[in-house]
Amino acid sequence: MSFELKNFKTKPNFRFQEYVTEKSDCLCSTYQFDCYEKKRGNIILISPFFDIDHILENISYISLIDLKDNKEIKKLEGHKDRIVNLRYFQNPYTKDDYLISSDRKFIVIVWDLTDYSIKLDIEIKYEGFIYSCLLFFDQNQMWAVTSSLGVNNYTKVIDCEDKTNIMDIEGSKDQIIYFLAYWRNNEANDENSIHNIIQCSKKKLFISQFPSNTTYYTLETTDKYLYLLGGIVFQSKGKDVFVFSCSFGLIQVLELATKTIVKLIEFHDVQLYSFVKWNENYLLINDCMNKRIIVLDLKDDFKIYSKVLCPQMHFDRFIKKVYHPLYGESLLSIGVDWKIKLFVNRSIKPSSR
Repeated sequence: MSFELKNFKTKPNFRFQEYVTEKSDCLCSTYQFDCYEKKRGNIILISPFFDIDHILENISYISLIDLKDNKEIKKLEGHKDRIVNLRYFQNPYTKDDYLISSDRKFIVIVWDLTDYSIKLDIEIKYEGFIYSCLLFFDQNQMWAVTSSLGVNNYTKVIDCEDKTNIMDIEGSKDQIIYFLAYWRNNEANDENSIHNIIQCSKKKLFISQFPSNTTYYTLETTDKYLYLLGGIVFQSKGKDVFVFSCSFGLIQVLELATKTIVKLIEFHDVQLYSFVKWNENYLLINDCMNKRIIVLDLKDDFKIYSKVLCPQMHFDRFIKKVYHPLYGESLLSIGVDWKIKLFVNRSIKPSSR
């Protein structure tokens, strides 16, 4: 189970508490930071940093920050240019923690957060920079997946042990991929259909099986909703669903087992990017244009439960829930101002460090 999927008990209603850091590099657009819980219970923020004071040197690294005091505990160095993507994953079999990151020079690194060693350090040749990446696991294997905004590219699956074992997903040829997601079909009898890679592209969503390399589902959108920008896989009422955004104003809910769109939610004058499943009752989406969090009621057919204004958001395009060591169930966000902000539930009294 990933950190993101833990259920929180509160109703989401946020107020700004503090800036965790004002130096995070927000060059990347899909996943801009992440969090995980260390074995001894500390909650760690993982964020890319870019040294603006030495801009010509392209110094870029990953900072691990303990949220109990917002102090850096570790610096991960290995990238030679600005980091464009960063995501945390936990191996469901061993419970080991891993991080995958990519930079503008097409370098992909997989970090073992147990001892901070590098498990994969590889250059992926693309015409455009790597825009999304992820990890998935089997009993004794770990794979990395990457995609690019450039043309004439493939989504690639890389064996993290045998670095020469790289598969091009045939259905992704000539597609500009903005976002990657992963779904494991636990009910599948065919072992080749267990691993499913979801790819969000321009006017198109498609799902490919691994290792059979079969693209078995494609959904096309209209010119009105041109770009599929982000999404999240979770269970809703016992069904695996993929909830994703299309350009500025449409959310679609895809039931993965039946490949059926079960819900369309249309908004006006919004920009929707990042999703957070708060608990079994609520799904959060950030509307970066209007500086607010839109809360959907999962028990009431994805109806709008509330719209929480967050004036401190500065075109914030990425949000993530976190169990803060001082404030409990909270939310983090980042915008173009490079500041990672902490929002806590309004029931928590303000505090100063």
